[in-house]
Amino acid sequence: MAIATDIRRNDPANRVADKHVTFFEEPDIIYLKFNGEVSNDEGFELLRRQLGYAEGRPRIFFLIDGENLEKIAPEARKAVAESLKEIPLHGMCVFAAPLKAKVITKLIITAVNLFRKDSSLNQVAFFDTEQEARDWIAARRQVTANGK
Repeated sequence: MAIATDIRRNDPANRVADKHVTFFEEPDIIYLKFNGEVSNDEGFELLRRQLGYAEGRPRIFFLIDGENLEKIAPEARKAVAESLKEIPLHGMCVFAAPLKAKVITKLIITAVNLFRKDSSLNQVAFFDTEQEARDWIAARRQVTANGK
């Protein structure tokens, strides 16, 4: 899976504004890597793609590389918070994020959960490495498969 993931990370089709990267990994992961500031247009395009990835799926996890996230434009943040309520989100994890990126993502995740009927499924975790984040998703997948 590492080779396929590396190929997807470098695929121009998975880039937004030639800097941010998002793609879907079977069976249920939306990968997102921020590189710098996210404008409103970039945020809307990332969201459009992610809503498409999630369509018709019973469960979704976000795997977010936050190492280079600087900021997300306010209108994009609001659109994400309002739109992600439609996704069967069972967990979000952010890895390699400095404090500033953790604060930004925590604000967005809190807003997302305010719009959800059952926010208990959407747990959030922060990790130093991508492997730790993937391990957490694997564990969450087991828990949510059992209906908890």
